[in-house]
Amino acid sequence: MMVEVSKEERVGPRRVAIIGGGISGLVTAYRLRQQAGRQSEKLEITLYEASPRLGGVIESLRWQDCLIESGPDSFITNKPFLLDLAKELNLSDRIVKVQSEGGGALVYSGGRMHSVPDGFVMLAPSKLLPFAASGILSPAGKMRALMEMVIPQRKVETPSGADESLADFVRRRFGAEVLDKLAQPMVAGIYVGDAEKLSAQSVAARFLEMEQTKGSVIRALMKNREKSSGARYGLFASFDGGIGTLVEALLANLPDVELRRGCAVRRIERKGAGYLLKSDADEAYYDRLVMACPAASASSLLSEVNPALASQLAKIQSASSVVVNFVFEKEALASLEKRFGRTFGAVIPLKERKASNLTLIAFSFASNKYPLRAPDKEIIVRAFLGGVGEEDTLAQADDVLLRLAEEDLNRLLAPTRPAHYRRVHRWPASMPQYNLGHEALLAEIEETVADQPGLYLTGASYRGVGIPDCVNSANLCAKKLMAELAESVYKY
Repeated sequence: MMVEVSKEERVGPRRVAIIGGGISGLVTAYRLRQQAGRQSEKLEITLYEASPRLGGVIESLRWQDCLIESGPDSFITNKPFLLDLAKELNLSDRIVKVQSEGGGALVYSGGRMHSVPDGFVMLAPSKLLPFAASGILSPAGKMRALMEMVIPQRKVETPSGADESLADFVRRRFGAEVLDKLAQPMVAGIYVGDAEKLSAQSVAARFLEMEQTKGSVIRALMKNREKSSGARYGLFASFDGGIGTLVEALLANLPDVELRRGCAVRRIERKGAGYLLKSDADEAYYDRLVMACPAASASSLLSEVNPALASQLAKIQSASSVVVNFVFEKEALASLEKRFGRTFGAVIPLKERKASNLTLIAFSFASNKYPLRAPDKEIIVRAFLGGVGEEDTLAQADDVLLRLAEEDLNRLLAPTRPAHYRRVHRWPASMPQYNLGHEALLAEIEETVADQPGLYLTGASYRGVGIPDCVNSANLCAKKLMAELAESVYKY
């Protein structure tokens, strides 16, 4: 029987389950614990993670004197959420910025490497002379791109008509060459996605806003001059001990949270006002349930609880990727540095990959980006494979992936000696794809969740794939959950 109990009469703690031990799940647990203390709320928190390791795609490793990142190696600093969290965790003095002497990014075009034009910002130039002098685009391609400054803005009749693919947006504003040779590889380097499917509204909202409010993306960028090219490296940072430093700090601040590593949840049932979780360990009842796992996993687990929500979540697709880390003697790659300076890495357009029979999406020089990543005489190279359209990549054995990555690096970098460290890191279904209609789908999901008491969604599947976005998602999730717990009447 359901009865109502006032907060003052309630005995015993409320129980919260978090499914997913990546950064979103860990920050949610941290915020719940923090806010429960402030509200004098009795809360028992249990976090379930199917793998034996916490942190999700974040993993910082040591090999000899090298710091190796098997997942992301940076976070963006123009979103304050991670910086604020780092300050709370006493990590502010451990933040390291990208080294200022770096030479920006490269792009493979016409069978050779070119520097990305200074001031080019993912989709568009903010400086005209470097763009005009670049050898990446043809003269006709440059002229078409610069016509963007006089092309009328697109008229949007209804909110539902605002969405268009990223590829369509770039072609419409800047032309096909900019899409194929610059925008596509840069976007692929972030989302490992298909520009023809990705929603411009979801992955490039600020560029759409520039078009609508200023009439021209290029003129808006020139007015608010971006100071760095390509991936805007000056806006990125890490920690002195790698991104894994953040995970370690969070874990140190969860002393009374039950962390169930290597414990997969197999089934969820609605029971009374809460949820019954059946895991590898046992069955347990919880008053509140936070799904901090990928949308596909949440869909599978919620199929009995709310079939409509499960169906909606299943529409959010994810791409898989592979990171292969190498450590070379720096002298073995000296020819590239002599030509381009201390570059941070390169992207490879899809058309170039097909024309040259290459497998890599991109590669980066991790030890050029951040200090103290490797001894002075060594350099860490991170090679990236997989993504949308390359779903069979993860089916390959490690030795095959190593061979494919090494063959491409031999062609692109021409090292004089082989690497003396190699390791493959697989990330299946790790990158959500914000495809056309993503914003409308999120609105449907949020409406459905609103009718499912005690259930919360958080993570990269929804409103941002970067680490700061995940932190913000977790912040909002915990705030909403605690606000509902703070109500004066509770149902049992």
